[in-house]
Amino acid sequence: MNPDLQTFLQAWTGGGHVSDAERERVLLRFENDAAFRAECMEEIRLLGLIKAVQTPPPRWLALHDALGLSVGTPAEPTSADLASCVLHLVQNESRKIANFRWFAWRPLGAAAAGIVFGMFCTSVLFAYVGPSLGKVMTLLQESFESGPAPLVTGIPQELNVWCGDESELVETYEGMKPAQGKKMVRVLRSDFAGRVSSKPSQHGDLMRVVDVRPFLREANGGEVVMTVSALFNAAPFPEAERYDGVVTLYALGQLGSTEENLYEDALALSHGECRSLDRDPSSWQLASTRFLLPPGAEFVMMKMSFRRMPKGSEDQSSLPDPVIFAGHFVDDVRASVSIRKAVPDHSTQALP
Repeated sequence: MNPDLQTFLQAWTGGGHVSDAERERVLLRFENDAAFRAECMEEIRLLGLIKAVQTPPPRWLALHDALGLSVGTPAEPTSADLASCVLHLVQNESRKIANFRWFAWRPLGAAAAGIVFGMFCTSVLFAYVGPSLGKVMTLLQESFESGPAPLVTGIPQELNVWCGDESELVETYEGMKPAQGKKMVRVLRSDFAGRVSSKPSQHGDLMRVVDVRPFLREANGGEVVMTVSALFNAAPFPEAERYDGVVTLYALGQLGSTEENLYEDALALSHGECRSLDRDPSSWQLASTRFLLPPGAEFVMMKMSFRRMPKGSEDQSSLPDPVIFAGHFVDDVRASVSIRKAVPDHSTQALP
């Protein structure tokens, strides 16, 4: 985890000592770094969804107001604690934050979104409190050492098969070595032979679908959180170009989605990214994301993507379609699930 994000969460939840100097430093970064601000809000929101075992003072109510999800005008912060400062900083960004697409759970309207933010009440969070509250299972640790090369057929229509855009398995490339093992995937283009879609594409994708029904059955009404990460690298590319590495998760109720309807079919989605890949081939960069599996989910599609982004005077429409990737690589894909079974409710049981 980003060390500054960890410090921010410790200050927010009271889960660890944070000095005044560190608190002011991360707060200043929160104010001036939009990407870091989005990362903090995503983490708070996701950890709230996962729920927790204890409840601090209900400062989520003020956050709910500051984000513009309730009636009335949010009040000015009355104290100097981190929560109040954060609320003050996000108060004027309600529209932008409310529309973030990094975690979309349809059909979330304003009322449902209020419920989501109502789950912020956490001080000891499931994701941080240790194995007594659940167990973590490794689902996948893929360094592409065995098995066939990824199929070049777009979105996978079967389980446990790597598919996607034009790519190949390689061992080395102009002195670049895999992050793990002896092989890595080189993504070549943002499309594949026979692709039929009305949508332009500046993303080169590598995808795999897994069955999550066994984990949901084991949770037995509890919670299942899935986490995926991947390493990205690129050979030196022109200074005028920009590329991001992106990891996306889609919760699906059935197989059969296409490029045209994947977003509409998804019951939930989440993505994480490493922005503006550096031009150092010895440096592998990490992107990761996670989400709480929603009701009705049976499958999850994991997608690792290289995304060509505009830079300088460019705009999105000026980018090539398809994008040709000169030397872009994915390795060490990892997936895990955290399972927390439902706690039995004994409140209605009759006394002896």
